[in-house]
Amino acid sequence: MSFNPGFVNRLISEANLVSEATKKEMRESFGIRLGLFQSDIFFYPKPFTPFSLTGTRCRLECKHCASHYLEHMMDASSPKLLDLRARSLAAQGNRGILLSGGSNLNGAVPAYQFAETIKSLKRDTCLKISAHTGLVGEEQAEILGEFLDMALVDVVGSNDTIQEILGLQATIKDYENTLGYLSRAGVSLAPHIIVGLHRGELRGEFRALKIALKYNPRIIVIVVFIPTKDTPLGDIPPPGIEDVMRIIAYARKSFGGPISLSCVRPGGRYRSNLDEYAILCGVDRIAVPSLSAYKICEKMGLKARIIDDMCCSY
Repeated sequence: MSFNPGFVNRLISEANLVSEATKKEMRESFGIRLGLFQSDIFFYPKPFTPFSLTGTRCRLECKHCASHYLEHMMDASSPKLLDLRARSLAAQGNRGILLSGGSNLNGAVPAYQFAETIKSLKRDTCLKISAHTGLVGEEQAEILGEFLDMALVDVVGSNDTIQEILGLQATIKDYENTLGYLSRAGVSLAPHIIVGLHRGELRGEFRALKIALKYNPRIIVIVVFIPTKDTPLGDIPPPGIEDVMRIIAYARKSFGGPISLSCVRPGGRYRSNLDEYAILCGVDRIAVPSLSAYKICEKMGLKARIIDDMCCSY
């Protein structure tokens, strides 16, 4: 089926989860996206395997996570474990890994402490190495620049969120400094904008985008807050679909590069609706797409390009 712009306009007109003002933003954003990427859209059904460099330990215990997500990562809490498990994945044909884990009290994920092991992996395998860096200083960024292919940096644009939700004694400026240090160290940047992190509400996301765009990112990744059982924010509803579309539309109008919908987003019917609306709003990549994403692309005449075993930031 060839691309049908009239059908896209009809779908947006029938989108009942957003206001008329947001529908207008979606039409404009999709038009920009079409000019940049034509009818291609990229789906990443299998992200990189996440490795926790701290096991299940995190010094911060942020209110939205409380170490819950570390339990689902591969334990790489020693250089030996990291080396053994990464080489095993490389031997199985995996194309890359994601270094993640808990943060220290300064907000850093300690990938730089595994530098020699990671450099050895880069020499001996073809693995792409991505990392959630957290907040880093200039010296740490220079170390990461020696081996990191991509820095996945959560950018938070509200001091209230940084202190109340993440429990960090840091400020917006620390996030901006992190991007600056990594950029100067030659690391490709994939800023992650977390929509609704402040108890499901918008609080600083537009500012976070403005900061991220100063540092020539390779891609902008839209993350959506997931209310997670057994965390302090477990009973908070996810952000409204309209709020997520406002952020995507702003990103598309401000940035001429790829915009991806992250694999980190709520599930169920919310996820199906979100994927459909995000496609209509102009994303050109989706990690772990729902069945609804495939179906709406087929109806619209968009060409879904499947990228196996690769992080959506590449």
